[in-house]
Amino acid sequence: MLLPFHIALLEVKRYVGSGQELAFSVALPIVLFALMYGAFGGEESFHATAHVVDLDNGTHSRALINNLDTLDEITVRERTLDDANGALDRSAILTAVVIPAGFSAGLEAGEPVAITFRKRGNGGNTGQIVEAIVRSVVQQMASEARVRATVGGALSAATIPPDRIDSVVGRLLEESRLRPSVAVETRWLGGDQSDPIDRLVPGLLVMFLMFAVTMNAQTLVEERQNGTLERLMTTRLGVNQLFLGKFMAGVLRAVVQALVLLALVFAALRIGDAIDFVELAVFSALVAMAVSALGLVIGSVARTRDQAIWAAVFITMFMTVFGGTFFDLAGSGPLDLLSRFTLTRYAIDSMFAMLASGQTLAGQFTGIAVHVGVAAVALVIARTMFRVAGGGR
Repeated sequence: MLLPFHIALLEVKRYVGSGQELAFSVALPIVLFALMYGAFGGEESFHATAHVVDLDNGTHSRALINNLDTLDEITVRERTLDDANGALDRSAILTAVVIPAGFSAGLEAGEPVAITFRKRGNGGNTGQIVEAIVRSVVQQMASEARVRATVGGALSAATIPPDRIDSVVGRLLEESRLRPSVAVETRWLGGDQSDPIDRLVPGLLVMFLMFAVTMNAQTLVEERQNGTLERLMTTRLGVNQLFLGKFMAGVLRAVVQALVLLALVFAALRIGDAIDFVELAVFSALVAMAVSALGLVIGSVARTRDQAIWAAVFITMFMTVFGGTFFDLAGSGPLDLLSRFTLTRYAIDSMFAMLASGQTLAGQFTGIAVHVGVAAVALVIARTMFRVAGGGR
């Protein structure tokens, strides 16, 4: 009973010791993942430095600077007027924000106030964005100051203490900021807008597991042609044991590949916890079973190494292209229908659900059933066609 395990372990040992196979199955997907993540993944957030000259040095000018500095998009650097002008002349900076004297007094009185943007040319794209952000913050402060001045003026004849008025108005303004009267809703068009990394990881993982089909198929044909399988039959090894050993070898090799890739991705991107890692690894083992069984089918049917490679490549590329490896094809008409005939779709959908939606492995009934079913049917077909020699023994 242990003979199939010995065959599988020998195959895995040979795989780990082969630099070429490791480079293709582990190093290549890592490089490809890095390139694709750099091109499509990872949202770039805007961040810029606002060069501010405070000629007012009042309560509201300091509040403006503090409000800007609390924004994630802005880092405030205070300058003197001469320093800012010199930096603009040297093109060291393209935009400077000048808070004029009397800014705080004007806001206190509820009067219109203005700040000055000194720019070199049009200030550049970054400078224009900074200007828009500063304008928005100043307008909000001016509106709140105008409300305070208006309410204070309307209640000036009342016996209500000014600090009480200011406290109530401040509380109401804070409530309006937390619950604005006008809500802005963003609706994405063109499919799912979750983190692209949640689909990129399963897509690359499944794609390279599918390439195990090629390796299994061509290895089986080569060993039949050079007589390795026939020589193994001179030992105590039976045909069923040899077949099982080859199947287990393909599964273990793909599982090793999946574990290495998952470990690197989880460590580098911190996309999940230990439970997510274990569940994805278990599901990867199911995918490995299905693709290993498919490889045995091709290797058992093919008569030459070239036939095995071309058949395996065709199946792998068909499933990669039409299985939604990198883009969700659900609801896309003919492509959606075509993707239902691929293993890739069910594998990626299940892994994506576990990563992006927090679903568990137990909830992936369809994906598990498809892979277990394909593995069972493919094993029956492969065993029926399996032969250790060209004559069909």
